Amino acid sequence: MPKPARPANSERAEEPIEAFGNRLRTGIIGYLKEHPNRSRAEIAAALDIPSPTVFNALEKMLESGLLIADPPRAEWERGGRVRYSVNGELVSLLYLQLGQALRIL
Repeated sequence: MPKPARPANSERAEEPIEAFGNRLRTGIIGYLKEHPNRSRAEIAAALDIPSPTVFNALEKMLESGLLIADPPRAEWERGGRVRYSVNGELVSLLYLQLGQALRIL
């Protein structure tokens, strides 16, 4: 099995690439930066993406710390409305880390 290519100093890029993941996640971050405290249904409608697809992305983003849920996950109740916001501090840190790895910052 071939070894994955790992250029020198690429370790700094791995965490932000894994966290941001794909266009859906970056789209959610962009939307929530402009429209904080939105529900899954609101995010899905605004981005024209099926709610289950948005749910999966939100779960991964919560796990990685990119998003903050209100109420916190430990307090979720079935049928309760959860609002999501961006963890701006972590997103900025990962963005900076990626920029440094790409040597553009």
